[in-house]
Amino acid sequence: MNHELQIGTTRIIDELGRIVIPKKIRDNLCIKPQDALEIRVSGQTILLKKYEEMQSLISLCEEYLSIFAKSSSTAVAICSTQHVLAARGVSLSDKYPLSAPMKSLIAGCRSYQYQETNKIPLFDGSNTDLDCLYPIGTAKKPLGCVVLFHFREQTKEERACAKFVADMLTHILLKEDAYVA
Repeated sequence: MNHELQIGTTRIIDELGRIVIPKKIRDNLCIKPQDALEIRVSGQTILLKKYEEMQSLISLCEEYLSIFAKSSSTAVAICSTQHVLAARGVSLSDKYPLSAPMKSLIAGCRSYQYQETNKIPLFDGSNTDLDCLYPIGTAKKPLGCVVLFHFREQTKEERACAKFVADMLTHILLKEDAYVA
């Protein structure tokens, strides 16, 4: 499954310094109107990356996951709305987009618990199924999620811890928003 889109194209900069990002690239990277882009320069190269609020908390996410992993032997990950940010107990790539059902749960700020008749994979086409998903953010501002994987039945204590981490990250991010507003 190749999720990397290889496109080379030339665009003209208009008099205001704007360029148009091709639709195929915007669609592949889930860039919508009004999304923020991070702009960096490396030598003579301009790098554009979709800005994700959760990215600013990656070190905190990794600390939470380290603590979680010490108290539990389960695989856990924290994801943005588009991809995995950090994981413990399982090796995951941040290069693949999350599965469509997972993105839908995050967008709707809905929790999920494993159901044999409604399995949700981490990535489209993968057999890494979720045991549970707890959203980070609110219905008006979904930011990501905390997930446990269905390699084994998770305990209610492990699920409660995962929900607690999601609630803590939501609280921290919303608190930061209050300071900015």
